[in-house]
Amino acid sequence: MKVVIIGATGNVGSRTMNYAVRAGHEVTAYVRRPEAVAASRGIRIVKGNAEDTTALAEAAKGSEAIVVAITGAVTDASFMQRNIPSIVKAAKAAHIRRVILVSAFGAGDTADKAAWFMKLAYRTVLGKFFRDKAAADAILEQSGLDYTIVYPVNLKDAPASFKVTAKPLAEVAKVPGMPTLPFDSVAQEIVAILSDPHTIGQRILITTARGWTPKQ
Repeated sequence: MKVVIIGATGNVGSRTMNYAVRAGHEVTAYVRRPEAVAASRGIRIVKGNAEDTTALAEAAKGSEAIVVAITGAVTDASFMQRNIPSIVKAAKAAHIRRVILVSAFGAGDTADKAAWFMKLAYRTVLGKFFRDKAAADAILEQSGLDYTIVYPVNLKDAPASFKVTAKPLAEVAKVPGMPTLPFDSVAQEIVAILSDPHTIGQRILITTARGWTPKQ
């Protein structure tokens, strides 16, 4: 596939870019700082801002999917809400239907599935951050595009683990404790989701193998 990655310099976006290229996809890295992306075969680097609908639509022409892997500061109450509408408009202008958004576990009703102490953090200390993500998720859901929203649990910089589970949120009862995954593991799952049509219209939890309990 020809894929645009917005946020290809971030922890998740950069790794998603690398795994996508390894999987044979052609990637357009749409970034604010082109110098932060190493030139490589299979990667086209385009400078731009996610809020610039015209520039993003031009960069995305001929592509088949967009992966959105940007995030704001925890104190920014509107970062994602400022960016997602422009991305949706650009996708439609470039005739791209497939959009994968990297959200975070704890956004919106996903917090209801968290352990009590994590739920408290998501709704108080990190409340602005997660409310912004939840609002942006809703904008994408209502866009009419073929979306998938992924909700990774806590992330860390570590070698990829094979003990990873990607489950539709509708099948998840609880996420006990504080499961943590490597950035690489999440990136691998995003690349797999990219090619899986069964994930269209789904909200998907990405967690450890034991970091979830199923609904009965």
